Amino acid sequence: MLRKGFRKSGILICLLLLAVAAVHAQYRVTGGAETPLLAEDDTPNRLQVYMVYGANDVEISYTSSSTSHQWYRYKTRMQDAERIPCVQNGTTSTIRNVEDGYGYYVGESSIIAQRYVWIIDYSKHAFEISGLYVSDKGDPCSSVHLTGTVEMDKLSYRTPSGTAGEVKREFEVTYNTMAYSSDTKMFSQVEKKETVSDPFSVSLPAPLCDTDFFLKGDQFARHFNREKSISTGEYQAVAIEVHADSSYVADEPLNMSTAQEGLCAPVTVRFTARANEPVAALYIWTIYENKEGSESSEEEDIDPIIRYTGDEVEYTFQQAGNFTARLEVSDRTGTCSETEEITLSVSDSFLDIPNAFSPGTTPGINDEFRVVYKSLVRFSGTIFNRWGTQMFHWTDPAKGWDGKKGGKYVPPGVYFYVIEATGSDGKKYKKSGDINILRPKTIDDQIHD
Repeated sequence: MLRKGFRKSGILICLLLLAVAAVHAQYRVTGGAETPLLAEDDTPNRLQVYMVYGANDVEISYTSSSTSHQWYRYKTRMQDAERIPCVQNGTTSTIRNVEDGYGYYVGESSIIAQRYVWIIDYSKHAFEISGLYVSDKGDPCSSVHLTGTVEMDKLSYRTPSGTAGEVKREFEVTYNTMAYSSDTKMFSQVEKKETVSDPFSVSLPAPLCDTDFFLKGDQFARHFNREKSISTGEYQAVAIEVHADSSYVADEPLNMSTAQEGLCAPVTVRFTARANEPVAALYIWTIYENKEGSESSEEEDIDPIIRYTGDEVEYTFQQAGNFTARLEVSDRTGTCSETEEITLSVSDSFLDIPNAFSPGTTPGINDEFRVVYKSLVRFSGTIFNRWGTQMFHWTDPAKGWDGKKGGKYVPPGVYFYVIEATGSDGKKYKKSGDINILRPKTIDDQIHD
């Protein structure tokens, strides 16, 4: 048992030593016109891809615990590798005059210690561009595609098993667009930056303002201080973004407690459009009623109540029903357009009349005679005393009687009302009845019979 345990411990120690040797065994790439760059670390294949600029004086050094290294290089796979000479200096060996498009490695006795280096000479694969344009392909209302006069081949490498790999380039595309703030309800110009691997195979969100597209890259040219930068020149934007909202116009704030049941007529609504001007140039508002049983809102099927050209319109709804305000905004060339719709409901009419109130006793609580109503377009109300003398007359159902005549409270008791009204749905109301004024006879300014 002791002998078997010792054997297992020895194997474990050997594996640990090999692992430590693998950690300390490493490649170092130097030389070229600029500092070499580790462009890809393909960990599963134990392969590091280095980008250099000019490979003539590039050197690769390898350090391990061994004082004798045998170097190899391969073009497609490790099985076809060829031996190459090196300069050994203690535990470090060096190879010179490396070439673009080859993998290099030192043959180790342990697969754990085996590592590989692939060299790409960027000077032979540099990104070259002499013209940048906005393509006329695609839908300019939603996206923009770039095209150009360019030379750009793949930055390819091979794993030791022969599998093809590619180091992706990165380019920066910069342009201006506009962004909408729901807080300020305004558009403002912003700069947009996109990082792409191929600027000619991706679609960019269409800008909302006139702008230049600037292309910079790639990241390896930037590292080697040879970055290219080019512009399309000004592009005339056609894409539209629109936001529409509505607000209610009233002398006093509207009681919206019945909003779920619909607005009360008559109600004046202001419809406002906000778009990315000056690209957005033509605004058309169409307000129409949604007829019961109608299944289409296509423009040819709409019998509009009103059609208005402008970014803002006010309309007073006098009748009950379900309505849609449809907005269409087009750009200055007529290429693109966007639509928004706002729906609202004007409720059926309703009228209810209380039979008692208590003026002058509980301020703010049942101290005025007010009707409860919805969607009345015409109203006339009169209050009389028991001898037929008019106490109060009003034509606005939102107002009420405070129980005074001539600035003084009337005596408590029974009074009579006559009310006539017309609802937004055409319903006629004609109501009369009695009102009870509830109040102790202790107020000095009351008037007497």
